[in-house]
Amino acid sequence: MRPSGFLLAAAALLSLAACSRGAAPIHVASVRVADGALAEPLREAGLDVPGLEAAARAGLAEAGFKLGEGKRATRARVDVLAVRFVPPDPRVGAPRVEVAVEIELAPVDAQGPSGAREVATGTAPLGAGGPGGAARDALAVAARRAAEALAIGYSAEAKPIDRLIAELDAPDARVRDQAVRVLADRKSSAAVPALIERLRDDDPDVVSRAIGALAQIGDPRAVEPLIEVSYDADPGFTGRVARIIGDIGGPDAEGYLLTLESGHPDAGVRRSAGEALAELRGRAAGPAVAAGR
Repeated sequence: MRPSGFLLAAAALLSLAACSRGAAPIHVASVRVADGALAEPLREAGLDVPGLEAAARAGLAEAGFKLGEGKRATRARVDVLAVRFVPPDPRVGAPRVEVAVEIELAPVDAQGPSGAREVATGTAPLGAGGPGGAARDALAVAARRAAEALAIGYSAEAKPIDRLIAELDAPDARVRDQAVRVLADRKSSAAVPALIERLRDDDPDVVSRAIGALAQIGDPRAVEPLIEVSYDADPGFTGRVARIIGDIGGPDAEGYLLTLESGHPDAGVRRSAGEALAELRGRAAGPAVAAGR
């Protein structure tokens, strides 16, 4: 069974409070609504600026952030990305309202958007309160989920590599995703075997993040597993992975790209493979050319 939202929020709070070397908790000094976040259709759906700010504050507080000034002061910007009505589903019953929210946190002294951001969605049934009540309820859920994801991300930043590797097996996909992100930023070669395992993750976002992490680290051990996941995939995915395999390089990468270039049925994949192969060979020839001068 996966942890409830309450347990996740409590865990995030404990993690934030126990950051390495006794780091102070993160304070949110201000919350503002992004310019243009509430166009007229959203207002008609029952959302307003005070309600949006209140939902963001409540979500941040529940996730373990401290509201008000402090040593690690940040400013929050909240935006509504979408509101849509979901028709009745036999499994759910009543029609529902779905709201997508983005919360961004940045240091108070930062110029422009330069912090962490998370997008989350929330849904609520269309009941006696009408569309407005359902939209506000869905907004509260989305804001809390975005804030919880931010808390998980900040917590991951403070953890050592061995702890992050262990969290690649966490039951919560958000914990796995943030662990992959931080390991990629640190270019941890020790994490490569565990990241390769995440290529089989049940969550497609974690798989995508793991592919990007292996690309950033550039370890040749990732080439064969990346070849396996790109086999028989859709052309767009195969073309993207072919580029990554070419960037990592090595004999296996060259052989695979040559196979794609000469025999893949999709013209876009053949083109991507050919370009990646040319770049790979160019890098390999570079030192030899320079040595012969």
